[in-house]
Amino acid sequence: MRGRGSCVIRFEIFLFSAVAALFLWTAEAERDAHYTPGYARIDLKPLLEKAELSEEDYGTLFRQTGLGRPGAEELYREGREEELLYLQQRFFAPIEYECKPSNPFCRGERITREDELQGNFMPAVSTGDILVTFNSHFFGWRSGHAGLVTDGETGQVLEAFAIGQNSGFCNLEHWKEYPGFVLLRLKDSSPEETERIADYAAEHLADIPYDLASFTDGNGETDSEPLSCTQCAHLVWTAYAHFGYDLDSNGGLVVTPADLYQSDLLEVVQIYGINY
Repeated sequence: MRGRGSCVIRFEIFLFSAVAALFLWTAEAERDAHYTPGYARIDLKPLLEKAELSEEDYGTLFRQTGLGRPGAEELYREGREEELLYLQQRFFAPIEYECKPSNPFCRGERITREDELQGNFMPAVSTGDILVTFNSHFFGWRSGHAGLVTDGETGQVLEAFAIGQNSGFCNLEHWKEYPGFVLLRLKDSSPEETERIADYAAEHLADIPYDLASFTDGNGETDSEPLSCTQCAHLVWTAYAHFGYDLDSNGGLVVTPADLYQSDLLEVVQIYGINY
């Protein structure tokens, strides 16, 4: 009996330690929900008064506003300097956010102050762009979420949401509630090409059941056609794979938001709240 009692005590100690470790892991992850630059904010007005910007200038704009070359070039070319200055202000400003359960298994962070959601905070979104956030996590593992912009003008985004829900459309506005996101675009692509991809996704990848066990074949092709199931990153990957672009950066059987984020085929249009 003594041996059995000792085993029970050891098991209880192990269980308590494991639960405590999970809570500590989760708390540590939630502290990293938003990144604010640790370097100085500078006056961008002299730079924006130049007739032409250099590569170094675009690098400065990226570090000061979060806009990559495609996004910064669009605003600069169109004389939208005030929007660049607003983005710089928002890029460096502290924010308030909360973490809540998003489903029975995961938690997610959202910005809580309404004034922090004002202004044109995603000024360079185009049809076919890809959105990735890491503001969802399973205990301390940031699984993240991804979506595909199917109409840049109206802000329509196609997403596979969660277990028990079929893929569908939402509005870009809810992406502004994440404390961190990155907007990605296919490198060296024409608007016509990315619009074709977005049109295909809107027509063929909506209303697909959600399943975490949605695999690729490891060779840039889906495991079934038409799709019987999908998940957020798999949906985005499938749309591009149909046109010959394998966005899975590690070539595994499971594609994740991090795989999209690290793909060499994509470039950053805008990043916010993520330590690039």
